[in-house]
Amino acid sequence: MANICVTGIWHQGTVVSACLADLGNNVYGICDDRETAMSLNAGQIPVYEPELPDIVRNNIEAGRLRYTTDYSKGIRGAGFVFICTDTPVDINDESDLSSIYSIAEKIGQHLDKDIILCVTAQVPIGTSVELSRIVRSLSPIYRGAVAYVPEFLRLGIAVETFRQADRFVIGCNDPGIADCVAALYKPLGRPIIYTDIRSAEMAKHASNTFLATSISFINEIANLCEAVGANALEVAKILKLDRRIGKYAFLSPGLGFTGGTLGREIRALQKIGSTYQVPTPLMDAVWQINGQRAQLVSHRLSITLGPLKGHQIGILGLTYKAGTSTLRRAISLEIVRDLVRQGASIKAFDPLANLAEADNLPPVEMCNDPYHVAEGSSALVLVTEWDGINSMDLLRLRKNMRGDVFLDTRNLLDPDRMTEAGFRYFGIGR
Repeated sequence: MANICVTGIWHQGTVVSACLADLGNNVYGICDDRETAMSLNAGQIPVYEPELPDIVRNNIEAGRLRYTTDYSKGIRGAGFVFICTDTPVDINDESDLSSIYSIAEKIGQHLDKDIILCVTAQVPIGTSVELSRIVRSLSPIYRGAVAYVPEFLRLGIAVETFRQADRFVIGCNDPGIADCVAALYKPLGRPIIYTDIRSAEMAKHASNTFLATSISFINEIANLCEAVGANALEVAKILKLDRRIGKYAFLSPGLGFTGGTLGREIRALQKIGSTYQVPTPLMDAVWQINGQRAQLVSHRLSITLGPLKGHQIGILGLTYKAGTSTLRRAISLEIVRDLVRQGASIKAFDPLANLAEADNLPPVEMCNDPYHVAEGSSALVLVTEWDGINSMDLLRLRKNMRGDVFLDTRNLLDPDRMTEAGFRYFGIGR
């Protein structure tokens, strides 16, 4: 089994370090701060993710997994060093690589032997080779072996999407090094694709941009469905039965994509296009369509309630995605800010939301359950679902409200049941 160091510990790094240890490897994770390292060594993970706490605890107890802030200690004896940073993005979804370059510098300063550098962070084309150059400039012992292994983890099911990955992509310009990296993943029995570094980096951009395009496509179809009285959910169901499209296609009408994961890839491709003078009208259109989705909620509510000033709006679910605790770049925060700007007051409930993660949290009264959110609300807006949402007492929820409007941006609830409970129910695209 291999000796592995994983740097940039947060969501992705915790999943990768724990899952590699669970395969029998000896893994050291390097954290940015002592508190995170101490929490992880106690089996407490920084971001909620099903299954992950047990995997972390089991492998710590087995002696295969440890966390530290000390680069010398974490890197000592490692044959592979991973850069797994959750790449920060700014408000325009532009990647900020400063923290990743800083990690590369620290790796170079603390190497005690040659390594294979494995980059899994979301980075623009050319970054992997640049990170290798930085490490080599600081450590003559490092001979420059580098691979880009794009991660395709999904928040809320990250362990499952690691263990049951559709494919692992090994981007490496040296076949011998590629085989060494692939050996780490072969015990999982999943398809492994070998390619060069730049093609692997482009594949990550292209994969996420395709998903973003699918989302903007179905949202535009949903707008047209509402205009003509069609049902976008039925349209999506028909599309997925076409084997050229497939049952897993991203065709769920809603609020669009947020969180930076998909947006940064569009931005990366737009930047490449600008640099090489290659037009990117499709990416530009996808970006424009998606940018209009956050205002959908206030637009719908204004049509139903009139001016929103003085109305209390209840938000059900705040996190970036169901099954997670993160609020980083969650669309719910954009919706709340938009409603507040129009004079509405906000109450909200989310059983998992970590409010400490929210930058510039807009004014919102947090409640312990959805029924307190409903008290005095003119409308309720379902943004993110949670375990147990289908067991809500709809009659109690409606009775607590001042108004009767329910906007379901996830198309999760049954329209007939909602109407029977006394709601004026609205979905997206139907």
